[in-house]
Amino acid sequence: MDSEIARMSHVLRGSLQTSLLNVQSLAVTVARDAEAQESIRIIREELLRAGRMLLGAFEVCSLELGDVTRANLKTLVTRALDQDGVDGIVLSEGPWPDVVGDVRLLGLAIAHLARNARAATPPGKRPPEIHASSTRNGGVVVQVRDWGRGFGTAEPPGRAFTSSRPEHVATGLLMVERIARLHRGGLSFETSSRGTVVSLSLPGPARARTVRTRRARVIKERARPR
Repeated sequence: MDSEIARMSHVLRGSLQTSLLNVQSLAVTVARDAEAQESIRIIREELLRAGRMLLGAFEVCSLELGDVTRANLKTLVTRALDQDGVDGIVLSEGPWPDVVGDVRLLGLAIAHLARNARAATPPGKRPPEIHASSTRNGGVVVQVRDWGRGFGTAEPPGRAFTSSRPEHVATGLLMVERIARLHRGGLSFETSSRGTVVSLSLPGPARARTVRTRRARVIKERARPR
């Protein structure tokens, strides 16, 4: 799957480059037409924007579940922050629960959420915090807390691909949401003028065993001769 997505991405880049070259040739042809030049400028900007968004979407879709193992969440979070160079994050004290999943993908999700929390917290405010706890249904929840101004009227999923940086496609939250779904988990937000709490729900060891058992039972049922 990764190779197919990489191939499609390569083809898309080539098509986009060809389109931009044709637009540039057209701009030279109508160089003296101010109205046409403005239209060409808009077309070029929209082509570039659409290309960046499609490539970002390919990047999100390329995420696939790898080796699933059991790991302690605090160890996983600490390693992810260190590897990604995210500092100034406070981790809650005490024992943390274990989680079952793709350690690489989960580390990527935590790093994205931690960077967002750091960016949202103004200088001089309390540092972002990460907490983890077990749930009644056998899962675990990782909460990333910042002390910024909140999302305002726009919900985070509605801000997909948008960024305050020019020519940058923001895919971080989309990646985190996909990683959560790959693990049969979820992503939720609580935001106010006092900050935002992002909750990443994941399967714990007991829940993961139940899911695997159900899958095996379904496979056996399907394999029985009719």
